[in-house]
Parts: sequence; structure tokens; C-alpha cells
Amino acid sequence: MSERVELAHNAVGRAVPTMVNGKPQIPFLGVAKYQPHGRKAAPAICSNRDYPDNGDKRVADLETALRKCGLRDGMVISNHHHLRDGDKVALMALESAARIGVKDLVWFPSASFPSQKNAIELMEKGVIHHIEGSMNGPLGDYCTQGKMRGMGVLRSHGGRYQAIQDGEVHVDIAVIAAPTADFFWQRGWLAWQVGLWLARFRAGGFDLRGSRNRGHR
Repeated sequence: MSERVELAHNAVGRAVPTMVNGKPQIPFLGVAKYQPHGRKAAPAICSNRDYPDNGDKRVADLETALRKCGLRDGMVISNHHHLRDGDKVALMALESAARIGVKDLVWFPSASFPSQKNAIELMEKGVIHHIEGSMNGPLGDYCTQGKMRGMGVLRSHGGRYQAIQDGEVHVDIAVIAAPTADFFWQRGWLAWQVGLWLARFRAGGFDLRGSRNRGHR
């Protein structure tokens, strides 16, 4: 970073920035000295209209999913770190964003690892503006050397949760590694339950009251 940073002293005498990535900051005032106000952040309300008529929300690939989510410049994209240094999903998401052509994303992982070092190339290309989260290995070195265009923000797991809860950070798109995906769960679950009941009924396993026909009278 080449911009001049204005500093203030917090309650323990440490000089800290008063602005971080264009947002005003409140220096640590001391234990129980700061009283937050407002209400917790919450996701938008969605309905069946947000999904295809057949209830199948799956798409062919990650790039298509990001397009359908409306990914655009300056958004916050989040990932979880449960695969740790073996994770490839976060980088796949960021590389997909690069192919879409978006710029200045805020990458908000719960942690980043050496396996994601290619994110440095995406920062140099302007796809990622800065990282907010734990930065390990080459990504940490890159940030420490001041090469990131924005200011890296190191957050603990609890601090990350609080930042989302308090509305300090709004996650636009979260990409999570999962072993499987299925239909929109309400429709899919109901169809599965009805199909299961009919199959058992036809096989004589249930009577109309739902009890098993195993000697019940």
C-alpha cells in the first residue's frame, strides 16, 4: 500500500489505523468500554420464485453458479477452511471469478493456506482487492510486504463471526466445499417422503394409518 495511513492510539497505547479499506474504525477502548448499537445482520428473504420451477437448483459448474448469483465488481466472496492446506475449492471460485471478468473482490476466507498461493496472481491482476481473514504462508508474506492493494485484515474465527453479525462485513457470495448437492430441499424432501410412503404402501409395508402391517390389529 502506498497511501498515507492516519493512526490513532488505542487503550493499550498501540497506534492503529483510523480507516481501513475506506471504512472508519473504532480503536480498542478497553474492556467493556465500547457499547455497540443496532441490530444483527440477517440474510435476505427468499422464496420458491428464486429457484427453477422444477426445484432443481443445481448447475453445471462453479462459474455458472457465480454468474447466477450475480457476481460483480467489489463483492465479498467467502470460503470456509475445513479442508485446510488441501483446499482447492476457494481458488477454483476465485479463478472462475477471474474468467467472468470481475475486479476488486474482497476475499473473506475463515483462513487461507499455502495451497492457495495462486491467489497472489489474482491480486496482481486486480481480481482480488484484499483479503480479510487468516493469511498463512505465501499469502501472509505478500500481505506483510505491503504488496496488497488494500489493507489485509487478520480476523480470528470469533472476530469473523462478529464482523458478519454486526454488519461490518456483508458476505455477498459464500462458496462451501460439500460432498453432494440435491434439489431445493423442501420440494425434494417432500417428494422423497411421498415416494417412500407410496413404495412401502404398495409393498404392503404400511396401512393407511401409517403403521407397519406386522401383526397389528
